[in-house]
Amino acid sequence: MGCSQCVGLEQESQKWVEEDLKAYRRGKQSSTTTMLIQELLRRGVRGLSLLDIGGGIGEIPLELLAKGAEKAVSVEISTVYLDAARQESARKGLNDRITFIHGDFVDAADQVPVADIVTLNKVVCCYPDFEALVTKSAARARKYYALVFPKDWWVIRQVLKLVNWFSKAQKSLYVAYVHPVQEVDRLIQAGGFKRAYQASTLGWHVWVYERP
Repeated sequence: MGCSQCVGLEQESQKWVEEDLKAYRRGKQSSTTTMLIQELLRRGVRGLSLLDIGGGIGEIPLELLAKGAEKAVSVEISTVYLDAARQESARKGLNDRITFIHGDFVDAADQVPVADIVTLNKVVCCYPDFEALVTKSAARARKYYALVFPKDWWVIRQVLKLVNWFSKAQKSLYVAYVHPVQEVDRLIQAGGFKRAYQASTLGWHVWVYERP
């Protein structure tokens, strides 16, 4: 990822992380995160390994490990979120089952272990080179590939333009993206997956893919 976007994500993380932790500790999750977790649990995670990319405070690894997943790797570009995820996993007694990696997943992909499940929860919209992100992350998944990302609608694009304008006005280098939905799907399927579950909210797709 370009250096400016890395700096921008670090800037925004300082604002987001405290509220995310408070919400999680009160038992609150976004509806899309809940949908993703519930679908993976419905399919069964016991004994499986997880690779969570850009997972923030670690909601997905924490929930899946608590329900029987064997181990997890969390790759996070934000030092603030990575520290928070470490603290939260320690609070829940799960540090021995989670490996934390700080960095840009696309740059580090070849050194990241393959996992049964790969998740990207609202990560594609933070990354300019979505082709590399999707292709490399799908290649690390043995069984399931699950993601939450924005709908490619005109109104969503306009909303994100306003978000980006506001961020720029606040002197933040963070940029949010809407990438072509059909191309995201094509790249995942080119990695050997078939879409097994799809749901949505007003602005987000929730998709789970499975290797036949």
